[in-house]
Amino acid sequence: MAAALLGAAAVGAIARSMDSNFVGRFAGVVAAFSVGWVAYGVFRGRPWALGAGFFVALLWFWATLALRVQGVIGAPEFVVWIAWAITVMVATVRARPA
Repeated sequence: MAAALLGAAAVGAIARSMDSNFVGRFAGVVAAFSVGWVAYGVFRGRPWALGAGFFVALLWFWATLALRVQGVIGAPEFVVWIAWAITVMVATVRARPA
């Protein structure tokens, strides 16, 4: 589940940066590639990927809070991304080997 959610975030990064300038689009592609790489690692069961996925979700959580406080994103998008971040954090912790 974490891999699918991370993959969805990679697609979301591309979609969000489509109407940006060149630097924004380039950063969106780099972000999407990075998150997609972590998603692939989680899917393949790589040990590093669960920790990386957790930290991606943690940073996404804080970034979402900051964007909402600044008024950049609306309430519906805020709820979706906060729920996404919490779900990915929980899924990566639960998938960790004991």
